[in-house]
Amino acid sequence: MNFDKENEQLKQDSAKLVEGINDLSTIQAECSQKVNKLLDETNKLRERIGMKKLEFKEETTISDLNACVEQAFPNNKIKTVSDKELKMQPMDYIVAALTGGLAAIIDVFLVKIPKDTVVVRNGEGIFQEGSSLTGMLRGIGIDENGKASKWVTVLEKWFKVPYDKSIDSDIAGLMPKTHRLHSLAHDPSIAGLVWGIKDIVAGTFTCIDKNGCLVVEKVAEANFMNLFTAPILWLGHILSDVFTRMGIPIPGWSNLQLLQFGSLGEKQRTIAEVARYMYLEGYDLRHLVSMSSTNAVIELIMRLYYHLVCKKRPDEFVLTAEKEYVEVKNKIKLHNMLFVSYSVASCGNIAKIIAYQGNPTAFNLPLWLGMIKESITQVTILNRNSKNHEQAIENRHTIDENFDALYRSVMEYKP
Repeated sequence: MNFDKENEQLKQDSAKLVEGINDLSTIQAECSQKVNKLLDETNKLRERIGMKKLEFKEETTISDLNACVEQAFPNNKIKTVSDKELKMQPMDYIVAALTGGLAAIIDVFLVKIPKDTVVVRNGEGIFQEGSSLTGMLRGIGIDENGKASKWVTVLEKWFKVPYDKSIDSDIAGLMPKTHRLHSLAHDPSIAGLVWGIKDIVAGTFTCIDKNGCLVVEKVAEANFMNLFTAPILWLGHILSDVFTRMGIPIPGWSNLQLLQFGSLGEKQRTIAEVARYMYLEGYDLRHLVSMSSTNAVIELIMRLYYHLVCKKRPDEFVLTAEKEYVEVKNKIKLHNMLFVSYSVASCGNIAKIIAYQGNPTAFNLPLWLGMIKESITQVTILNRNSKNHEQAIENRHTIDENFDALYRSVMEYKP
C-alpha cells in the first residue's frame, strides 16, 4: 500500500473540511451581525417609544427570533377575519337548513302526489290525497262541463300530425291513455322535436312499446316540403296536448320504457312498468311544474340571502388575483349553502315517500335532480385546481393583517 499517497489524500480532505468549517463560521458570523443589527434597530425604536431594551442572555440567533414569533403565533394556520367571513358561518347553515325544511314542507303539504288515489298495501286500500297545485294546473284547458276548452280544440285542429296514433293492436301497450307516453315525438324536449320532425317529414309513427321495443310504422306519405313547417306543427301539437286530461309526459320519460328490469314494490314491477304506472297516475309535465316549486323556493331564498347578506365584494382597486379569489370563495359558499338546503329537502322527500306507503308518484324528480347537480358541484369544488393559489393569497392576507401584532410582540418579547 502507498501510505504516502493515502496520507496526502487525507490531508487534502482535511483541508477542504477546515475550509468548509471556516466558510460556515463566516456565514454564521454574518448572520449574527445582521441579527444583532436588527436587534439594535429594534431597541432604538423601543427607546423612542419609551419601552425597555431587549436583552438576550446569549448571542442573538435566528432561533431566538423564531421563539418570539412562535409566542405571537402559536397556530400557523391562522386565517384573517376577511378570509373567515368567506367560509360558511353558523347562521349560513341555519338559513340553508331552514330553507331546505321549508321546501320539504311544501313538498309534503302542497306538492303531495299528482291526484287522489287509493293504493293497496297488504290487501288494504289506503286513500291518498292529491296535489291541489297540480289539480289547479290540470284545470287549465278544461271548461265547466269537464271537456276541452275551445282554444284547445282549435289548436288540435290546426296542428294535426301523422304520429298522433292512439290505437294499434300490433303495438303492445298502445292505447289512448298511453299513446303519448310511448310516442317519442310527444316528448317535450329537443329529442322529441327531432323525432317529431322526422315523423312529420317521413310520414311515420315512432314509439317504444310496452316491452321496450322500438317500433316505426308508416302512417302517411313522405313529404320533404314539410321540413320547414314541421317544428311549428310539433310545437303547436305539444301545446294542444299539454292541457288534455292525460297531458304529456315529463321530458325523457318515454325512454324509461327501455328499462325492462328491476323488481319494485309488492307487484315486482320493472322500472318501465313503474314509469308507465306513474304516468297513468298523473305524473306528467303539469305535475313536474308543481314539483319544481320546491327547487324554486330553495334557489330563490338561498340566492337572495347570498346576494343580500353573504356575498363579499372586493375593493375596486385591488389586484385581479384578489378579485378572482373573492369570486371563487363566493361561489363555493353559495353552492355549499345550496347543497345543505337540497340535502335537507331530499331527506324530507324520503320521509314523504315513506308516509305515502312507497307510492312512486311521491318521488320529487326535480328536487333529486337538483341534489345530484349540487353533489357533483361539491366534488368539483373538492378537486379544484385553484387551492394552492387560494392558500397563497390567504397566507399573504395573514402576513398583512397580523404584521402589527407581530411587531408589538417582538417589541414586548422577554426572553
